[in-house]
Amino acid sequence: MVVVQPFHNIPSIPTYKQLMDIAFGRASRTSVKLPAVKDKLIIAKIKEIKRIEVSSSIIIDRLKNIVGSMPNIDSLHPFYRDLFCIMIDRDRYNLALKNLSWALNFIGRLRRKYIVEVRRASNPSEASQSRRAFYGRVSSIIKSVGGDLEFLSNVHKLKRLPALDFNFPIIIVCGAPNVGKSSFVKCVSTAEPEIAEYPFTTKNIIVGHLIGPHGVIAQIIDTPGLLDRPLEERNKIELQAIAALRNLHGGIVFLFDPTETCGYTLEYQFNVFKGVMDLFKDRPLVIGLTKIDLATKEQIDKAISLIGSYKIYLCNTLQCIGVKDIVEELLNQLKI
Repeated sequence: MVVVQPFHNIPSIPTYKQLMDIAFGRASRTSVKLPAVKDKLIIAKIKEIKRIEVSSSIIIDRLKNIVGSMPNIDSLHPFYRDLFCIMIDRDRYNLALKNLSWALNFIGRLRRKYIVEVRRASNPSEASQSRRAFYGRVSSIIKSVGGDLEFLSNVHKLKRLPALDFNFPIIIVCGAPNVGKSSFVKCVSTAEPEIAEYPFTTKNIIVGHLIGPHGVIAQIIDTPGLLDRPLEERNKIELQAIAALRNLHGGIVFLFDPTETCGYTLEYQFNVFKGVMDLFKDRPLVIGLTKIDLATKEQIDKAISLIGSYKIYLCNTLQCIGVKDIVEELLNQLKI
């Protein structure tokens, strides 16, 4: 399955200095076809007009590409829209696009004006002066939108977000750090999991795919650095990033480590669990106890007693034991 997310076409955004260097540098190296008549004024006009055309075309095309590749926020899926609005100031974004559109249109008008001036030049020096005046005006315009280019370069970072297909259920794997979430995703994925990034966590997020006889039936993601701590330990922006996950429709797998070798007590893990349940109380849920190859009967019994009346599955994510039973139960709840 080839899935792309809405930011994949966003190009690399140059600084205003880089854009001017590219445009003016390429214009200065552009060769022109000279007429048979060796008239210095005609030759000068041809060269200067070509420089104006090349430099302006590069800048206009680059700005058009940037503006045209930026997403329409209102058309984004709520998951991506929420993440976008957490990471990018919406009003500043719209203003930046407006300023770039103004700049490219104004440069187009200046191009026509200064080409006329070059054609009216009475000597080569005057033709060169008109072209330099054009360069000066364009430099001022590009410098004035330098802050907008810098701001939009932040949008380019959204290309690293996971690519999800919202036509299929998305299973979120939760639990405290080191309980085996990533191993679980790798075990149940019937295709090679994809590595992506998620805002406000330094760890990669893994997206796996469950494939049945007729193609993909669900996606599954782990949540490193996200749903692995009690919600009361989160700041406002982290809570917003976590809340964006509520836009993913599917089920929840929550993993407990009864051995506590993950570095967290069962009580701590249960607090994480309660936070997840508050967020996803309306979602199908399956609970797994991991590391059953290490856990004693007493540890397993203690975990089951703490968790309460939920149906609990035992698994070993390193050896992929019991993980498919968990997924099959969740798929049954999702009626897949």
